[in-house]
Amino acid sequence: MVVAVIALASVAVKRAWRGFSVFHTTVLYMMVCNLLYWFLTDDYLLWAFVPDLIPNGVITELIYMLIVFPCTVVLFLSSFPNQKKGRWKHYALWVAIYGVSEFVYSVTGRIMYDHGWSCWVSLAFDCLMFPMLRLHSTRPGIAYIVSVFCAVGLMLLFRVPLRPMP
Repeated sequence: MVVAVIALASVAVKRAWRGFSVFHTTVLYMMVCNLLYWFLTDDYLLWAFVPDLIPNGVITELIYMLIVFPCTVVLFLSSFPNQKKGRWKHYALWVAIYGVSEFVYSVTGRIMYDHGWSCWVSLAFDCLMFPMLRLHSTRPGIAYIVSVFCAVGLMLLFRVPLRPMP
């Protein structure tokens, strides 16, 4: 819950909300990817947030999906450097923000890992996620194709079982 407040405050202070209309399709892309994770791993979660102020895991996930992740996309993309020189620093900054946040969550018991996922795997995932957000903002079709391969690769790597549809 605190992260959602920080995310909203950051968007307000940086006036990044002005970029929402420009980046809303990438916001939706991130939300769909998160929903797909929950759908495919419903009975085999690799990671999940542990509720803090709100004692309901579904509400906690909705807060992340509807507030934190959209704020992340808007902040990340609205401040993306035009020059190639600063792009690696920008990626590194956002990977560090997510990595440090998750490390804090890990040591305070606010996130649980299972089936081989870990804080280190999340860090590697963040190194993929932020370039994918940028790719989606510039070449969405390619981003969707690459995302399918990434999702299948992760499912195979972590042996996520597919359950039959009812």
